[in-house]
Order: sequence, then structure tokens, then C-alpha cells
Amino acid sequence: TTLFRSTTRQVKSETYTNTIANVPIDIHYDNDQYFISGFASEVSVVLTGANRVTLASEMQESTRKFKVTADLTDASIGTIEVPLNIENLPSGLTAVATPQKITVKVGKKVKRDGMIVVPQVDQSQIDPKLQLDSVTVSNERVSVTTDQETLAKIDKVIALLPTSERITGNYSGSVPLQAIDRNGVVLPVVITPFDTTMKVTTKPVAPSSSTSSSSETSSSTKATSSKTN
Repeated sequence: TTLFRSTTRQVKSETYTNTIANVPIDIHYDNDQYFISGFASEVSVVLTGANRVTLASEMQESTRKFKVTADLTDASIGTIEVPLNIENLPSGLTAVATPQKITVKVGKKVKRDGMIVVPQVDQSQIDPKLQLDSVTVSNERVSVTTDQETLAKIDKVIALLPTSERITGNYSGSVPLQAIDRNGVVLPVVITPFDTTMKVTTKPVAPSSSTSSSSETSSSTKATSSKTN
């Protein structure tokens, strides 16, 4: 008698998990009617799968097929919570977005043209031996797009010298534009153009040995100018 021994092999399939940071959210909404703000524009996504090649392909932005979306096509004005969806995910992979929901403020879209740009340079960024002579920007007026509620809060649009810059002489460079409220809080808006060229000219700080000498200099200057006239 011949005996046949049946053996079963248990095959364990390995799974691999990778986390992708800064995945952009593709938000569907009526861009003509509404302005949206107050949400994180990127999320982290945890991908899990047994196929390392597919997983590696989805890790790279250039070869990635999946995308994270949020559907606001039926949204109305107000602050709403929207679930995030993952679309076009290759078979064999699972994906979880963190966070899984975002909170979005939806407002009536408005645009105001011709808003004056105010250049701002913090005194701490200027060499103590120098003082500002003139500060100009290449775009003196800009367009601002936002929602009605935010537009009413805008105190001014500023051209802000980056904190990393230090004025040690004359300066010319590209600087960002921001809309702020009366308390200096940056507001969610789209400014066109979004930056401008700031030009700063400086001059040496006038020596001030005493208050009287500076007042004498001032009065003599006035006298000279009056003689000239």
C-alpha cells in the first residue's frame, strides 16, 4: 500500500506601508461664485500594499495616479466640514488620509481693484548707522479677491520686507504682498500681482550730539531755505 502525505504550505504575503506628506487636496467648487478659505491645502496619506513597485510609483508625485479630493459643488455660504476622498487608487493598495475631513469657510466671491499698497520696513531690519530716505514699490495699486466678510475687514495691503533681509545700504528686491486687518492679522485673500519690487534708499544717520545742536541745524536750514526763496 502506498501512502500519500498531503502537505499544505502557508504563504505569508508581506505588506508594506509608506506615509506621504504634503499631498495637495483637489477641491471641487464653484470658483465663479464662491471664495473658500480657512482649510489646510495639504494632507498626509498612509499607503499600504503588497506590491512594492506599485507602492513606489504612488510615492513619487511625477508617477502618482491617486489624488485626494473634496467635493464642495453643493456647498452654500458658511463654514462646513467636508470629508476627503481618495480617487484613482491602483488596485491592491489601501490609503488613509490624515486628517480625513477638512473645515472650509465658503463665502460670496468679491474683487476690489485699485487697492493702495503700503510698503513696510521694520526698524530692526535697518543698520543702526542708516536711516530710510525713500521706500517705493513697483505696484502701487493691486487687485484683491476674497469673500465679502473678509473684504470688509481689510485695513490695508502691505508690501512687507522679508524678516530675513537686512538693510545695510540701498535695497531692491521682490517682496510679498499681504492684506491685514486693524490688528495686523493677515487675511485670506488672493492679491494680483502677489508680489512687487521694493526699492529702498538710505542715508547716514545725522549725528545728534545734543538736542540744542540738532535744533540749531534745523533752524539754520529753515533760514537758508527762506533766503533762497
